[in-house]
Amino acid sequence: MRRASFARSCVLLTSILAFGLAAACGASDGASSDGDGSGMAGGGGGETPGSPGEGGTGFELGFGADSQVGPSGGEAAARLKLLISADETEVQATGEPLTVQLRARFDDGSYPNQVLWSVDDPRIGSVNEDGELRSSGFVAGTLTITATVGAHTATIAVHITAALQDDDGSLELDVKDSLVMGGQGGANGVGPDDAFRFLYPYDGTVFPLGLSAPVLQLGGEDADGTYVRLTAGELSYEAFAEVNGLTRVILPEAVWRGATLSVPLGEAIELSVSKVTAGKVTGPVSERLLIAPGSLKGFVYYNTYRSTLAGDSGAIMRIKPGETAKVLQSGCTVCHSVSAHGNVMVAGVSWDTQNAKVSRAFDLPESGGLGLRNEQEEGRVYSFGGLTPDGSLMLTSGVPASGAKMRGMTGELFSRLVATASGNTVAAPSFGVKVAMTPNFAPDGSRVAFNNHDRSAAGHVLSVASFDASGATPEFGVVDDVVTDAKRVVAWPSFVPDASAVLFHAGDSFDTAKAGGGALYADIRLVDVATKAVNELRALNGYDSDGELYLPGGAAQEAHLNYEPSVLPVPVGGYYWVLFTSRRTYGNTIAPGGSVERGDDIWGVPVPPATESPSPRKKIWVAAVDIDHQGVVDPSHPAFYLPGQELESGNMRAFAALEPCKKRGKGCESAAECCDGFCRETSRDEAGAPVLTCTPPPENSCSNVDETCKKSKDCCLSTSLCINGRCAAPPPVVE
Repeated sequence: MRRASFARSCVLLTSILAFGLAAACGASDGASSDGDGSGMAGGGGGETPGSPGEGGTGFELGFGADSQVGPSGGEAAARLKLLISADETEVQATGEPLTVQLRARFDDGSYPNQVLWSVDDPRIGSVNEDGELRSSGFVAGTLTITATVGAHTATIAVHITAALQDDDGSLELDVKDSLVMGGQGGANGVGPDDAFRFLYPYDGTVFPLGLSAPVLQLGGEDADGTYVRLTAGELSYEAFAEVNGLTRVILPEAVWRGATLSVPLGEAIELSVSKVTAGKVTGPVSERLLIAPGSLKGFVYYNTYRSTLAGDSGAIMRIKPGETAKVLQSGCTVCHSVSAHGNVMVAGVSWDTQNAKVSRAFDLPESGGLGLRNEQEEGRVYSFGGLTPDGSLMLTSGVPASGAKMRGMTGELFSRLVATASGNTVAAPSFGVKVAMTPNFAPDGSRVAFNNHDRSAAGHVLSVASFDASGATPEFGVVDDVVTDAKRVVAWPSFVPDASAVLFHAGDSFDTAKAGGGALYADIRLVDVATKAVNELRALNGYDSDGELYLPGGAAQEAHLNYEPSVLPVPVGGYYWVLFTSRRTYGNTIAPGGSVERGDDIWGVPVPPATESPSPRKKIWVAAVDIDHQGVVDPSHPAFYLPGQELESGNMRAFAALEPCKKRGKGCESAAECCDGFCRETSRDEAGAPVLTCTPPPENSCSNVDETCKKSKDCCLSTSLCINGRCAAPPPVVE
């Protein structure tokens, strides 16, 4: 075990890049959850007198009560016990919505007029005001249900298992039997195709909640049919399918979502696949995937080139995790940055062969879209700038007269602090660095990191300075060199949410390929700001604990192709999340011999525009990094392909930012969306699931996950951490 544990029954599931489930534990003003169920159940009318129901178990649990609530009043009421009965307490889900009728009554045979129902795990189900338990049919687990009548309470446990099956009917019975039995012989002992293995996802990848199902992609000869088995806690799924072409398994979205919600904390989803080719079976091959108990929040913004969605041109795209990419700003609007709060974006616009012709700052309103905030005729002002969390200030990315620099930025330009509303310089005499390149502020605004050209014209020094904008004049602290690399350019820094460490790109250049096409290599690293210890993040970059490359394409196709990290401003599910550009293969989709054309073209031809042909290999990937990274040999985990981005275009330089905050009374899925920092249940829908809205800070209440805090003791869960002013779930135990 590597991490501190936290109890499943009390965990408040979060929603990022705003997509999770939430349930309260210990909060006096209600509980948060997403539309899947309830934290504290809503109240409503109780059961009318009658029999427990045909076929019911009559299973009852009672707890004594000492209040004066009850049908008889006085001492008699105080002696009553509240009882719950259920039609069933052992239920098997098969992929169809299921219901279980619950009834509450007193032990004297009387029925309460109104019952408040609650559940401990809204991922599994919810109870409406009529006492009807509803579950999707795709989730497994034990649900503890509480009935409350005044001071009287009673609980009952309903245990749900899930056995799900799919069969497209294309395979003969004897073939299916052979697939279940598995193959024999061969170098791996599972059949004749020694190249049959998982290409994607990678074994040990950590996925958040709320994303679409990964496409299982396998190597070797093309299959004629497949058999997949998935287990997640007490959920099992098996499917037979015909395959025509490359070996892939498409998991139904409902099955994947159910599996991610059913797997116990610290345990893994177990996957195995067997295939049949020309009558011969190979397999099973197996792997394990971990699930973080929370969803990515906000939006992901990235540059794209030759995008079909943008009319075969460049654009800035935006993805809400779990959805598909949409064009935010089309045309040659690139070299962008986005504030951590998600309310301001800056970019260079209309580039010539040397520089951007115009710089623009944009507002990103809560209503969506974008509005022009400010425009500057100097095209380099906003390009690659570092924004403060609220986007009001920006440190410009300097351009050196000579030495290492980014492509598309020429002519000496010194760094300065500017107001994004006007483009005017903001006096900051404490900042003495002339050329600070690729600057980036911490999510709490307390620090700024940058490539320090003043210290190394070759780009070999990464520096950090404290920052305080609270006074009349913004104040920068002493510039501290945290990384000095004699061989590599160290650039594109991005702080973890508590500003204790910086992830950065260490490579041949600032860029991801040469201007006319050609190799430029890099990897992602992490430096602890206090100790200056650099971690190689082997798993993120594609290496195992022994330093061997595990990426399926091998070193010639996949080694050292990781660039431009950007960390989500808030932790989710016990992890930090880093987005980065990579030119690695994507299974058998974007790879030599894959289904996307030019999957063997690693580098493409970035410029000039007349012959621009970006590599389809250039994509956005995401990896989890443990919150407790200090002193850990490798706190990173294998990465996953960000679903929703276009397959054929060249995509790069993603920014993860929160949504512009919502005012009181607006609907929410997570407190990270709310300006006041609290998202609480304010009503119930007819299924008993909570309706959540942004609320003012409740009085005398602890804070749930994602809600605001000043210290960890402000959080409802004793194991929660206060990171960047919000309660965060601790790292889960990994078995």
